Amino acid sequence: SQPQVASGLLTLVLMLTAGLYAARRRSVRLSLLILRPFSKIDFLRPYRSLAVRLDRTQSWRTAHLIVGVLWALALWWHVDASRGTWLETSLLAGCILVLASGVFGGFLQFWLPRSMLQIIEREVREEDVIARQNSLFVAAEEKILGGSERLVDAYLSEIRPRLVDSPRQIGLFEDTLRRRDPGAHLRGRLWRLPEGMDDGDADKVRELVDLAEHKGRLDLNLYHLRLSVGWLKIHDALVLGTAALLVPHLLSVVYF
Repeated sequence: SQPQVASGLLTLVLMLTAGLYAARRRSVRLSLLILRPFSKIDFLRPYRSLAVRLDRTQSWRTAHLIVGVLWALALWWHVDASRGTWLETSLLAGCILVLASGVFGGFLQFWLPRSMLQIIEREVREEDVIARQNSLFVAAEEKILGGSERLVDAYLSEIRPRLVDSPRQIGLFEDTLRRRDPGAHLRGRLWRLPEGMDDGDADKVRELVDLAEHKGRLDLNLYHLRLSVGWLKIHDALVLGTAALLVPHLLSVVYF
């Protein structure tokens, strides 16, 4: 029917338009192709600076989100105007998952940078975070050499587990949502640990707590880095899976 064809074509065009952002994100060739006419064609040259501003990644991301919303509306119209087989049902499920992952990614793009600014540690590479965590553990192990039995017991029972163990992912996600500093939270739990110790051991415990606090912030830093990349891998996989279902759907429409 005419509504099915119109809604299907609109949904397909919007889907392909949204996919341009993925091409732009991976290669600057698309930008060069778009911006070249603004340098070579006379009547477009006055708008070259505007075109360059619009070509920023942030602008592409905003356009991607807007097109994604329009695609969802067109998809709703298309589904309402057609009857689905198992293939169409699977395709619809894939589209819904793509939209859900995109909404989650949009939330992260808005919220995650603000949460990251709340902590001191802002490494940009996973390997740098891991290297610094390893150096903290080595420094802590060296500090207890020759220490009293009480100092060693306090380290092994309260501090070493924080330096060695990986925190729960759900806890780090909660820290992100609340913009909470896990290092300061850990210090609040361990601040009474030096009580009753002699001055030398108490000072060493405070230094060990400082290292554990540092490790807690690095844990959140590492979680932010992995989260900001991990959701995109899932989103891209869902897009590819949905595209794989779209091909037989289009072939069946053309055939029948």
